[in-house]
Amino acid sequence: MTTIMDRTKLKWMHHLSLLICGLTFSTYVIANTVEKPVNPVEIKFDQAGAVYNPQEAGYATIKVNDASLNKIKITILDANHKPVKKAKTYIVKENQVIFPFKIKDLGYYYLQITSDINSEKAEEGFGVIPNVTLTQKDWDSPFGICGHYQRYKDWRIGDIQKKLGIAWVRDESDWYGVVTKGLKSDPYLDYLDSKNICWLALFNYIDAFNGIQGADSIWRWDADLSILKKYVQMHKGHFSVYESQNEPNNFGGWSKRWPHPQNQQWRPQGWGKPFADLIKQMYDSVKSVDPTLKLMWPGEDEWIEYFVKERDAAPYIDITSIHPYVNKSIYPETEQFASGFYSEHKKMLQEELNVPTEMWVTEVGWTTYDRPDKIDRYVPVTEYEQAAYLVRTYLLHLYYGASKVFWYEMTDEPFGSQNPESYFGIVRYPSFSVKPSAVAYSNMVYNYRHAIPVGKYKGSSYGFAYENQGEPQLCIWREKDTAIETLFLPKTKKISVIDIFGREKTMKVSKGKIDLKIDIYPLTIKGIQKEDFKKLYQSK
Repeated sequence: MTTIMDRTKLKWMHHLSLLICGLTFSTYVIANTVEKPVNPVEIKFDQAGAVYNPQEAGYATIKVNDASLNKIKITILDANHKPVKKAKTYIVKENQVIFPFKIKDLGYYYLQITSDINSEKAEEGFGVIPNVTLTQKDWDSPFGICGHYQRYKDWRIGDIQKKLGIAWVRDESDWYGVVTKGLKSDPYLDYLDSKNICWLALFNYIDAFNGIQGADSIWRWDADLSILKKYVQMHKGHFSVYESQNEPNNFGGWSKRWPHPQNQQWRPQGWGKPFADLIKQMYDSVKSVDPTLKLMWPGEDEWIEYFVKERDAAPYIDITSIHPYVNKSIYPETEQFASGFYSEHKKMLQEELNVPTEMWVTEVGWTTYDRPDKIDRYVPVTEYEQAAYLVRTYLLHLYYGASKVFWYEMTDEPFGSQNPESYFGIVRYPSFSVKPSAVAYSNMVYNYRHAIPVGKYKGSSYGFAYENQGEPQLCIWREKDTAIETLFLPKTKKISVIDIFGREKTMKVSKGKIDLKIDIYPLTIKGIQKEDFKKLYQSK
């Protein structure tokens, strides 16, 4: 099985879809960077996101701004940077070349532009993914992503999410503006409905400074909640879950108006009391309109204990959320959840706090920002590592107890290449071309949407066993190295091995066993006979 090349030491131009090979041609100017000369070559795909299904006809427009380039060579490369077909030479007409293509095999690819007059190369990434396009809302799907669609007002992004098959988006609502402007409905929610995307409603932000304390010492936001109630009445049935506020310690003015006594902003002592007052009132207000709506509370250990024990919030909690970023611990498997976090946390929720145990991961991710010399809060990873960690993160959290997982985030942010907040996205902004992680996500949806975890893999590598619509399925990977993993399969004649980009290879089992080269990129294995399969894992 050909494995994905180790690109850890390569420096990627993370807001671009270009790999540095000689002189790199920027596709646009990033905010807060020095403006550069006009690019000699610019590549633009016809599909939003530069993502296609197998055998789907597409084309790229190559704009040539260098008058000396009368001819260019175009080559399609695979994820290992190997040519898919022989390069072809095209004559530049009216400063451009239209390059049509159709690819039958799943994978992540590059369109490479070269010339005979120099050694410079320009490359743009694109994906060929399985057909997982959302044809209806999939409320039961565990796959979600965080979005800032309203922030950027470029609605192509919804088309990309729809084609990638990501069922849910977590995003803010302009509930206040929709009601006070007299709109008949929220155009953003109408847009999500038209794309068959389920919305985790984030009702941000009720301003902490609007709160008024009554004689009973309870803080109230009656005017805000009256408007929010009207918004819910207008859109009843269009969403099923809403999140109270995002990280109240950081946003909405809570920790500014009610700071922690020792300035420990993350801790709830201080802002926690008025915040709990608001969310309980929000619960009553929204439930009076739609009793089926579920309210999600921020559920980090100390927070949820404080809300329940100090503010009597237990009757108001339907779901809790966590944001398990790894920060400086680079590997997904090093987080607490891999050693019992979910079982311990759910036990606390049920036995000690008497609240529902349903948990959602509403933010988690890895950033591909360009600061290997100085780590700023997060360890930067390559785009290929991000793709591997995305798949590993989802499979780990969903196995150990999360109901849904939302990657942070859909698109990169325009804060500059050295800002760690810039490059959590799986789609580049504003070019809207997919990173390898987006292609890995769509293949994960295809292979695991209906996969039920049944146990943990017994071998030396990490992984899980699944029943996928009645058929055995295994997924294994290494945390940080490469090794040979031997599967003993006396009843199995052949297996299918699929990498995170959907590239599949059929392999024969010889004398009851098969050796697989395993690295940090998860491999999905199908075709194992059930009698052999049961011996590969420890039941859940």
